[in-house]
Amino acid sequence: MLPKNIKVAIVALAILATGSCTKDFKEINTNPTLITKEVIQPSLLFASAIRGGVFDQATHGLISDYSGYYRNPSAGNIFLERDWGNPYNSYYRNYLINLAEVMRLTSENPLLSNQNAMARIAKAMFFQKLTDCYGDLPYFDALNNVDEIVMLPKYDAQEDIYKDLLKELKEAADQLDAASTQISFGNADLLLKGNAERWRKLANSLRLRMAMRVRYANPSLAAQHITEVLSQPLITTNAENVFLATVDDGNASNNNAFYTRNLTQPNNMLVSFTLTDNLKALNDPRLPLFARPANSPIAGYRGVPLQGGVELADRYATDSVARMATSFLQPVYNIIVMNAAEVFFLRAEAALAGISSEDAQDLFASGIQAAMSQYGVAEGDIADYLVSPSGILAGAEEERLEQIIVQKWLGIYYNTYEAWAEFRRTGYPRIWTGSVLGDTEGNIPRRLTYPVAETLQNGDNVAVAIGKLSKGNTLMSKVWWDQKADLPKLHPRQGIFPPELD
Repeated sequence: MLPKNIKVAIVALAILATGSCTKDFKEINTNPTLITKEVIQPSLLFASAIRGGVFDQATHGLISDYSGYYRNPSAGNIFLERDWGNPYNSYYRNYLINLAEVMRLTSENPLLSNQNAMARIAKAMFFQKLTDCYGDLPYFDALNNVDEIVMLPKYDAQEDIYKDLLKELKEAADQLDAASTQISFGNADLLLKGNAERWRKLANSLRLRMAMRVRYANPSLAAQHITEVLSQPLITTNAENVFLATVDDGNASNNNAFYTRNLTQPNNMLVSFTLTDNLKALNDPRLPLFARPANSPIAGYRGVPLQGGVELADRYATDSVARMATSFLQPVYNIIVMNAAEVFFLRAEAALAGISSEDAQDLFASGIQAAMSQYGVAEGDIADYLVSPSGILAGAEEERLEQIIVQKWLGIYYNTYEAWAEFRRTGYPRIWTGSVLGDTEGNIPRRLTYPVAETLQNGDNVAVAIGKLSKGNTLMSKVWWDQKADLPKLHPRQGIFPPELD
């Protein structure tokens, strides 16, 4: 997937990111044979960042569990605080720093303006993922040029980070130019091959996503950006879906991560009870597309609940639980970054909330249509579904919101970071949890904890950020945008063992 000399560029970038301690340090310690920023190709850094950041979506185990899509029995008690497996270092040290460097390398050449804008969009997308995980983070003092490095960056408020991310997406979308004189990333753009108009649609769609995220925390900010962006080009068809296609080129690291994991851990590729519970309740034709029946003929599509104790061990033994469908376990797989279905459901929620004058039901149906068509559901089955109770918004506003979010959760299947964030923001889908309580009293974590290494290296600034958290540096402290009342929403069978009705 990636040229071999990307490794050279990454090494060079690590050199560029090294700080200076004395006035002549750079001159004294620079090896004249090393690659410098004058010869680094921004395209290599961009490809490396995009590949790493998107692959992380499919490989981050704990967030996969938190999202409600998956259950990995080898993960143990996922409600315990732990310092391994968090995305903090990989995002800062690899994806975000590379994108920041691309922005610097392309900032002064008008012919590279599109490359600069695309790096701004990708950086905003990845930074949203990171701040959604932790809350306050180093932002304005982070990722600086070598001459401007801040060794102990302050932690910026998540609200301020979000305001700047929204600004960046708006400006970057306006910056993109379809003129043929622009130098394209070409194939180094693993997502959209340097297509400026498609990047504009992605930027606007991401802006809609981010604006909706802050709906309960800052309604005026959300409404401002939602209203503005709904008049701009958005992703509206499956042909415009943004994804990264893995490849089967003999390099296992470029294969689909699910495929690689299944080779060594086939008994861990289990779908969750949350997935099968919702698909069964909705009489949804995607059940056999997302899951394989258990080996035991009497178990059928029995998904695995989170945090089940010894009282459920036999019922959810290896041969008695459903697994991820084989279509997700091939070497070549499209990792979805953003699709038309998500955009339709975001618009449906905006209409339901009265932020727009669009029709919530029409958008809800369009979201279902796009989501099912993406996986090849027959048109007749889609049509039948749309006229069934599953395809029609009904009840009080909160009940209709639940319908929209559950369908969005199904429509963005395995976009784990987004699913976990939306669960925390809205309370949906409702996730049943068992008797293994951990450090969260049986609740899905509301955030990840800052790494121990960060508290040791930048202790004073981390302490300030922790001091603003209601429950300290714990899994149950809420990030800024997590302000909806009466959360979490309990599953209707919470406390009943087993959770299945069958």
